Amino acid sequence: MKPLEIRNLTIHYAVRGKWVEVVSGVDLDIDEKGEILAVVGESGCGKTTLGLAIAGLLPPNAKISSGSIKIFGKDVRSNFAKVAMIFQDALASLNPLLTIGEQIAEVYVHHFSMSKKEALEEAKKRLVEVGLPASYIDKYPHELSGGQRQRVLIAIAIAMNPELIIADEPTTALDVTTQAKVLKLLRSIVKSRGIPMVYITHDLALVAHIADKVAVMYAGQVVEYRDKYSLYKEPLHPYTQALLNSLPRVDLDLEELKVLKGEPPTPGSFPRGCRFNPRCSKAFSKCFIEEPPVKIFNNGFVRCHLYE
Repeated sequence: MKPLEIRNLTIHYAVRGKWVEVVSGVDLDIDEKGEILAVVGESGCGKTTLGLAIAGLLPPNAKISSGSIKIFGKDVRSNFAKVAMIFQDALASLNPLLTIGEQIAEVYVHHFSMSKKEALEEAKKRLVEVGLPASYIDKYPHELSGGQRQRVLIAIAIAMNPELIIADEPTTALDVTTQAKVLKLLRSIVKSRGIPMVYITHDLALVAHIADKVAVMYAGQVVEYRDKYSLYKEPLHPYTQALLNSLPRVDLDLEELKVLKGEPPTPGSFPRGCRFNPRCSKAFSKCFIEEPPVKIFNNGFVRCHLYE
């Protein structure tokens, strides 16, 4: 059984009395324990909604209209799956009135029926595992730096021995140096513990450091899904190419970066045909009429008329 198997997933939100499609026909897999799948795309493309659906945390005004999400063969809508989520804003995710130790210990008290004393001892071990002193169990969130708070969230996530971790842009608010340290820690922990992870981000540069596979989302669809090395070496979809062309490169002498013009469409107003056609420099007549099919490759797929 695969750690994660998503098939034909479509999600709608209720907006002003109407159901609006936000995620459309998504197919994704994590094939092995410890594998990291990065979901990349601009704001509003549906990547966070996808993460919430996997974790079973969709808001009341959202629904899975079709498709399935299975974690080790268990459908998340009808079976309990141990999924941990690491959110973007660590300060907002932690309770300011409880010590760090109390917040980690809660996991052991409620999920493993430990006494508070036993739970605090386990909390100390998790702090050391994420690179913080055991003495930090007595500190409050406001006493820690942004990077330290993010390490605490990682400690809470791994405390429950999850079957899957969802990390939603966990390093966005951190400086570059701290980002690198937290990413290195996160990758090391999931690899050593064999925990599969979905890493959600808008930053392709970060993906290169942490992911094994990459799914590029645009307007609710996965337009390209391949292993990291293939995608970076030879991106297939024009959107993926545009994202990579907008990144700074140290190996090329560029006077200026290429800018992807325009804005992504909002849910409920997706264009006819290929959803990327208003911004695509390679679009031709068919792109404005028919939605592109999925073209399968050995290492993934691409959704584009150029590869029919």
